[in-house]
Amino acid sequence: MKVFKGKIWAAIGSIMDHASTKSSSTSSVPDRALLAAIEAAIERCTGGGDDDRHVHEILFLVSNSPGAITFLSRRITARLEAARAPTAALRPMLLVHRLLRAGDRYFEQDLRGLWASRDLRVDAPRCSCSSTFTGAGAARADTGACAFVHGYSVYLEERMQWVINQAGNLEPARRRAHQHHHNSGGLTPPPSSSSSSSSSDHNATTEVLLFKLAMCQRLLDLAIQLLPDNNTSGSAAALSAFGIVLRESFKVYDAFTEGLDAMLLRAGSLAGLSKPMRVSAHEILRKASTQTPELKEFYHKCKRSSSASKGLEYPLVRIVTQAQASAMMEPVQEADGLEEAESSDGGHADPFTSKMEATISTVWVEFDDDDGQHVTGDR
Repeated sequence: MKVFKGKIWAAIGSIMDHASTKSSSTSSVPDRALLAAIEAAIERCTGGGDDDRHVHEILFLVSNSPGAITFLSRRITARLEAARAPTAALRPMLLVHRLLRAGDRYFEQDLRGLWASRDLRVDAPRCSCSSTFTGAGAARADTGACAFVHGYSVYLEERMQWVINQAGNLEPARRRAHQHHHNSGGLTPPPSSSSSSSSSDHNATTEVLLFKLAMCQRLLDLAIQLLPDNNTSGSAAALSAFGIVLRESFKVYDAFTEGLDAMLLRAGSLAGLSKPMRVSAHEILRKASTQTPELKEFYHKCKRSSSASKGLEYPLVRIVTQAQASAMMEPVQEADGLEEAESSDGGHADPFTSKMEATISTVWVEFDDDDGQHVTGDR
């Protein structure tokens, strides 16, 4: 009897599992009413309304059905590709940027995945800058707007490779594991002693640090190029997009200074790294000597411009001079010189920089009969 009841409960459990699986697969396909609501929310959000309110409305609708985010991405892409005027192209891109910032980490991860698969695209469409306008002033205004749209598109492409961590700060997305093993030819190294394991951990940590610094510099470069001019400062969408970029640049610069301080603490140990990593460190410091003055000037222009966001707390930019960058890289340059000497000598460096000669002098001592000592000479 117990065996019979056990079979019955097993059969009921199997049926319930099957029903649950079917229900979950069905729920992943959004119904037409939900898709229509998402389409209407996109229309309101890109039509110049209250962006924040409509962005949260879209996030709420998408959260009710996991499969809806794919529909959302494709509809935004279609709207962007159909745009011909700069403002019409800018609003879908601005919507993507707002969704990245407002969504939770799962939504952000899914959106980045759809961007990687090209279901979501933020490429700036082709636009005839002056063909739809008459007059030199209108042509210049439209040309400036097109330039801003294209620059913002490039910024978004780079921004897609960043995530918002639990502290609310921006950080580069983690790379695949195989990219951290380029020194071993892409193979996972076998277990080793504690000393070699410690060295490997040090190399991996430094590589991640250099990657983070390089990513920060790339995003800051793109932000600096987006400062609106007189031709684009009148666009509400452009000012809104630039305001987001400006606030994000503060976070990125904070991440850069934190990483730079960490690299300076490791400056004495950089000489023990591989030559490509030392070259990367040198390039980062060299670029910092030119980028930090540009960033400081960029923030000064933003403060003076009436088009930039007001009431923001700007970071204090620390200038890295060329002399400081060269001084930081002295241990690395010495290590590079030692490597070149080793390679030119077949891999075995002579421990002595010049030939050393030793002269041996022999002193003869003769004894007289009265036990006196008399030195006769040396040879």
